Amino acid sequence: MAAAFLLGAVLVLAASTTAEVIDLSYTYNVDAPTSPQLSPFTHTIIKKGLNKLNIWVELNDFCSSEHSGTHIDAPVHYSQHGWTVDAVPIARLWRVPAVVVDVSKEITQTQDKNYEVKVRDLEQWEEVHGTIPDGALVLFRTGWATKVKNIREYAGLDQQNNRNFPGVGKGAAEWLVKHKSRHSYETGVVGVGIDTLCLDKGSTVRLPAHVTFFQNNIYGLENLANLDKLPETGSYVTVMPLKIGGGSGSPARIVAEVGEIPPGVSRAFSTLHTTSVLPLLVSAALMARWFLIE
Repeated sequence: MAAAFLLGAVLVLAASTTAEVIDLSYTYNVDAPTSPQLSPFTHTIIKKGLNKLNIWVELNDFCSSEHSGTHIDAPVHYSQHGWTVDAVPIARLWRVPAVVVDVSKEITQTQDKNYEVKVRDLEQWEEVHGTIPDGALVLFRTGWATKVKNIREYAGLDQQNNRNFPGVGKGAAEWLVKHKSRHSYETGVVGVGIDTLCLDKGSTVRLPAHVTFFQNNIYGLENLANLDKLPETGSYVTVMPLKIGGGSGSPARIVAEVGEIPPGVSRAFSTLHTTSVLPLLVSAALMARWFLIE
């Protein structure tokens, strides 16, 4: 009984949050944003109706690129010795502190479809909001999500079918990689995400941002939704990809929590550090003992 009470107390503590949960994912269907060069999402009905026992059954097959819709790019995608998607540590996916770098105004002002996030954009963000914390997920809001319902417009395809959309410049990618050593951080930036088809700008061929991030085991998130609903700081993001063995990426349900999260819950459980939750466990154990005595 004490063990059951202890478990219940911990679960209550973990669940007692006033945070708003925001879905950063698009629905997986034929309209899911996918690069025209990749296989489109397909959904095939195998069974939909009553079976011989008069029980309703629905069963479907689906086929998708690893990089269809809202998805994660594992480092191995452009780094031979990088993590595959099943090897990315859970602590880097669950309740990760996120920051949002909004460059949508700069893109509107410059009218540059292939705008590159620059080092100066990151430095200006830190001047206003402070240093990007250790273990952070850095999200870039370009405003491109407003075009997502028209794949040609979202991909920025011109008459020659060349892609044109914003992305992260090589200099900014290198700056984020060096953020760890610059501040003597233990972990550094764990991931980056963007509300476009690709971390790199559409017109690039060599994909310098991908290569720079992935060679340092920093994963990427692409085709993110609702970044306009997140604050610049103070949110926690959870990434839930399929655990594909040897996968270079995976479709992912990605959610953000915005608001108050109980101390010790936001990072303690995600990093699995027992010392962080020990006070909670001790308190729960003492309460269990008291109830048993009573």
